[in-house]
Amino acid sequence: MTQPDDDSFLAALRDAVRLRDCLALALVPAVAVAVFTLPAARRRSLAFTYRDPSLVTAYTAQFVHFDAAHLAANVLGYALVAGFGYVLAALSGYRRLFGVTAATYLLAFPPALSWLNLALPRNAVGYGLSGLNMAFVGLLALVLVAYWSRLDDRISVRYAPGLFFAVVALIALIVPRAGTVTGIGAASVFVAAGYVVSARRSWPERPRSGRRPRLDRAGWLDAGILGVVTLFGYQFVGFDSLAADSGIVNVYVHLLGFCLGFIVPYTALALGVLGADRGFLSD
Repeated sequence: MTQPDDDSFLAALRDAVRLRDCLALALVPAVAVAVFTLPAARRRSLAFTYRDPSLVTAYTAQFVHFDAAHLAANVLGYALVAGFGYVLAALSGYRRLFGVTAATYLLAFPPALSWLNLALPRNAVGYGLSGLNMAFVGLLALVLVAYWSRLDDRISVRYAPGLFFAVVALIALIVPRAGTVTGIGAASVFVAAGYVVSARRSWPERPRSGRRPRLDRAGWLDAGILGVVTLFGYQFVGFDSLAADSGIVNVYVHLLGFCLGFIVPYTALALGVLGADRGFLSD
């Protein structure tokens, strides 16, 4: 029996993905579905009331939903961005980074996002998984660059902020707001362009490893393209068609989740706190 080609995408995918990791990620939608089965009055008591906040509801509110459509949209969104982000992280050798970051999101981000909501005083109630989903979108932006760097090592993870700012610029176009959002969008375009110029000037003629890029290997390029489509396409889910009455809070929380979701793992990488696994597809 012949050994699979080292560049075989399906073989690499089988080696990279761990069942225990998938089960751990599945706990989040399982908890959200379990909470949805509770009586409506009990769910209301678990939501985060801005006029009467508490440490308990700051956490539990992220898993509360009041209608099946909202629950389904958030669970499917979570499966898409967290699941795809995990696959790309595992394939690129950043499984440990993904695991530690995901645990940080699930433990620290729910209360943090809820309490940061109080920066916009309102007589409202916060609930739903969308803030956490946007944090995983931020992580997707980072692991997507890490994945492309595995396809061609001339691409460096240090340029990931360029992709981050490109997404922020898209968000500014989607959100129907003037003033501050427009200014942020314009600044983001400028910063993203700066990263592109810097990367282009330092672009080597040949891969540093001397190995041929995997771009022409079946599956590798397709996954990278799907990652780009998911990253940019999901912004239309997170920021489009928001009701005028509650839209400002949704935009704030979603943008906050996305920004923190990128900044936390990227800072950990930059400081050397977390890095790639022992080797490509190791352990």
